[in-house]
Amino acid sequence: MNCYVYLDVSRKQEFIYKDSKLKENLYNSFVIKAVTEKLTVECEELDREILQGLKVNPLQKYLNDNFQNQYCFEYSGGGNSIIRFCDEEKAIHFIKGYSFEILKAYPELELYISMVNENEVESENDKDSKIRKKLIERADKLKDSRQSRFKRWTYGVEKIGENGKPVEKGDLKEKDSEDSEKVVQIYLLEKYNEAFKDTKINVTNKLQDYKDHNDGKSYIGVITIDGNKMGDMVGKINQFDELSKFSKEIDKVYYSSLIDELKEYSLKIKDEKLHFTPVLQAGDDICLIVKAEHAIEIAAGIIRRIKETSKNNEVLKQYMVQDYLTACAGVAIARYSYPFFEAVKVSEHLCREAKEITHLAKPSPGELKNSFINWEVVQSQVERGFKYEQCVRNRDIKEIFHIKPLCVDQENPVSDGIINYGAFIKAIRNIQREKETISNSFLEGLKRHMYGGIEEYRLFLDTIKESSENLRKIIKDKFKNEIDDYMFLTGEDKDSKTYTYVINDILEILPFISEIEGGKSDG
Repeated sequence: MNCYVYLDVSRKQEFIYKDSKLKENLYNSFVIKAVTEKLTVECEELDREILQGLKVNPLQKYLNDNFQNQYCFEYSGGGNSIIRFCDEEKAIHFIKGYSFEILKAYPELELYISMVNENEVESENDKDSKIRKKLIERADKLKDSRQSRFKRWTYGVEKIGENGKPVEKGDLKEKDSEDSEKVVQIYLLEKYNEAFKDTKINVTNKLQDYKDHNDGKSYIGVITIDGNKMGDMVGKINQFDELSKFSKEIDKVYYSSLIDELKEYSLKIKDEKLHFTPVLQAGDDICLIVKAEHAIEIAAGIIRRIKETSKNNEVLKQYMVQDYLTACAGVAIARYSYPFFEAVKVSEHLCREAKEITHLAKPSPGELKNSFINWEVVQSQVERGFKYEQCVRNRDIKEIFHIKPLCVDQENPVSDGIINYGAFIKAIRNIQREKETISNSFLEGLKRHMYGGIEEYRLFLDTIKESSENLRKIIKDKFKNEIDDYMFLTGEDKDSKTYTYVINDILEILPFISEIEGGKSDG
């Protein structure tokens, strides 16, 4: 009787970012992929190129070496695999043997392998779906029952490393670093180098490349993109072969959207090179780094391309809950020297906030509001704990200081209190072109007075009349008649009147939006 096993890793982020160097983070990400998925690289190539950079055989090679013709990948992708063995004995033998190999090589990696025998599930049309559900449930139980782990092992060891383990000898550490860099170069960067051949996109795994040597800002943008309603779509799939086709198609749509957006965007900018670091692209999950002034527009561009690429897709249309795929993005803008793991956590948190809006938004009939983008400028780790409040209530007046997250797939500039990203970015483009009539000193002053209250803010605008009028004209033009003369979006909230500052988020992100050639934007 066939027996199925399911591989999953818990605490992925903790393992990936346990080292402080970006190239080690990329290597750790590849390790998870290699030990949980069927790699696209042929095993013969793995022998020559990648194996020397890993401490254990990849999943596919381990299976070929020990279970030739006795197993079959039913599904593989996104850090998971479902493997069918010819009988329970082989499955148990694999679980024990492979778990032990991983434990020896990567003791910090929490690998969980669950098992379901075919005879546990009634033979029906949705048998595959039931097996998958049982496998995931059992893996979750294994995670819940795990024992607490100590962070430090210091028994007689005088010096320990960042991960709490004894520091290795210098020559071994250097060799490990060389091998891990080789793995990253071969498996992760090479396909992007090939995709961006003959373009001005520079694929790099060095954050130092983002340093501006002309006394510039030296900020990076860490982008996290995550697809919406993936669980709902997967829930409609009953067969393993359907799941595999669906997964491959999702991966193809997201990968091509990333590649095409970077290529087109690189043609618009003044920079000699567009630096790009791929951190993750697995199914509907994307994480990448670009210079800060390009990050928000690239993130929004990828989301738009996911929408367009998925329309009329023959494989996906039977599972999509609407006419196209939707996704949300979080962008953390920070100095290139800011702790990378912290920047990733911020971008993921921002992405989650954007996804929450999709559940709260109540679109008008015929409208869709499903793809949102969110961002934050992070100056320091300390500052994150002392951000301005989202809103302030004073008697019957409520002031809201932010309009983000913004909707990428909304048609109207303003609808149901939600701002369209396209209108937002066009307003920024117009402000960039009006440098002579809207000075930086005026914008800085406006930013300072905004948190002083509505009256102080209005008084400042009335005092600097010429610059205020030019700014008002841009904002009212781009957001139509939804905005009042003081650039407020007004509304009613229970027993109070709400005033939302439209200009605040524009001023915050203005220094981090690149001036496109010709000043045009496809927002």
